[in-house]
Amino acid sequence: MHTILRSFAATALTLSLPAVKAFWRLECDGSVGTARIDPLMDFGGLSDHIHTIKGGSAFSTTSTADDLLKSKCQSCGVGQDKSAYWTPPVYFMADDGTVTIVPEKPPFKAYYELNTGMTSDGKLQKIEAFPNGFQMISGTNLRRNTTLPGPDPSEFVGPFSDEDNDQREQRAIGFNCMNYGHNGSPAKDEPTLYRHSLPEKSWLDANCPDGLRLELQFPSCWNGEMDGGEKHKSHVAFPNWINGGDCPAGFDRRLPSLMYETIVGTDQFIGKGGKFVLGNGDPTGYGYHGDFIAAWDDGVLQQAVEQCTDMGGEMRSCGVFEFPENTASCTLENLPSELKDENAEGPMQGLPGGLEVQPGPDQAQKGKGATGSSSGGKSSGGSSKGSDTGSYVSSAAAASSSSSSSSSSGSPAPVDDKKAGGVFAQVKNDANAAEYQAPALAPPARVTTSPPTGPSSVDQGGSFVSTEVYTDGRVVHENKIVVQEVTVTSEVVAKAKRTPEVQAGKVKRGHRHHHHPMQHGVGGRRLR
Repeated sequence: MHTILRSFAATALTLSLPAVKAFWRLECDGSVGTARIDPLMDFGGLSDHIHTIKGGSAFSTTSTADDLLKSKCQSCGVGQDKSAYWTPPVYFMADDGTVTIVPEKPPFKAYYELNTGMTSDGKLQKIEAFPNGFQMISGTNLRRNTTLPGPDPSEFVGPFSDEDNDQREQRAIGFNCMNYGHNGSPAKDEPTLYRHSLPEKSWLDANCPDGLRLELQFPSCWNGEMDGGEKHKSHVAFPNWINGGDCPAGFDRRLPSLMYETIVGTDQFIGKGGKFVLGNGDPTGYGYHGDFIAAWDDGVLQQAVEQCTDMGGEMRSCGVFEFPENTASCTLENLPSELKDENAEGPMQGLPGGLEVQPGPDQAQKGKGATGSSSGGKSSGGSSKGSDTGSYVSSAAAASSSSSSSSSSGSPAPVDDKKAGGVFAQVKNDANAAEYQAPALAPPARVTTSPPTGPSSVDQGGSFVSTEVYTDGRVVHENKIVVQEVTVTSEVVAKAKRTPEVQAGKVKRGHRHHHHPMQHGVGGRRLR
């Protein structure tokens, strides 16, 4: 049994760490479309920028939860879920201005994490399912700079109790390098929500041979309202660990911690002159954002919250769910006529709709340069079903090609992304340990803790308890995790830091697991 330990600057400080009960990954093998549609920010009209949409096929410029529940199909893997999940895609803009969409490496994953915490007056929270019709946005479309202190990426993982909700929102974005290890070199594991801006293409080319993982965490503290005004945010707030922890005053109800994860094939553009830019005209990444409308069959999500306690995150381990077939072929039912001839994928000159790229650092202007539809090709989805299907076929084919190439050169074959989690665990190969010797790290000091006095949502004995699952070769290990309220009386460092997990031996790509705040803070790297 391991006790999770943190260090903080103070001579006497009482700390309550977030408790993790369980989570599952909602996997979406395809997209219902890629189009300039956004029923939250541009209800009834066309959006000035483009989104890739997952979920129910009835998504439209005016869709509500009632509409989504009538969807004929869905692109995600749970039959009772017709919710809508959408984000701007990534494009490659060549030096001559030619733009091509960067294909996704499916599946897209929406993590439903059951991370609880304390209310502002010290009461343990009970997680409530998203009510149908609930909607929210995380991220700020027009942001092109940051107000976060310190370097990016940062070694600090939280808590961020002294930061306002806007700063916490900036920490809820991640752009993580994917490197599974090639030609004898070790894999490199970057934690969840580790880097909060889009890296330069030259850096991605040199360091990320397997693409880029985009992450977006949503707030989970709630005031009970179904929506949050014109920005769809004022009804929710981030807890002090971003994806877990305690809630601020006025937001004492707790929702599942929702996080989007999209892996894109930036590796397909290695060596080509140009840059990457988000579909909202943002080359910085600070303006990455996502939208959500909840549309689950009555009672199913609350059942899952109460019954689906698998710490491994497999949605198929939840007996509440049904699993439809052919989700990758589901497309939009109601693509606006104005978008049927718009080129959403390229190649084309400029972004869809003529939207200009705005690098900042000043806030971007909404819709700058957007004059209407791009010419040539089709929007993905709706009547352009073949285009949408082709996009994902080519993405899968590219991944298969990459796998074949790696195998022929002696590198480890990639993990099946449909089964893998978000942050991959490094799996050592003892037979080749002599080929790579990792540097030794001095172990951090241990802190002795006393049992907490408050209630727990997991262990009625007084401690927060969960399970840590990791792999070593073909062996799956399960550790019990106990998190206790800690009083620190010695002089220690300012905030919890990420500590590299180093393993000797030749590292190969292995099972990947999403990391939870209780074990790993916001960043995901284990603190020992």
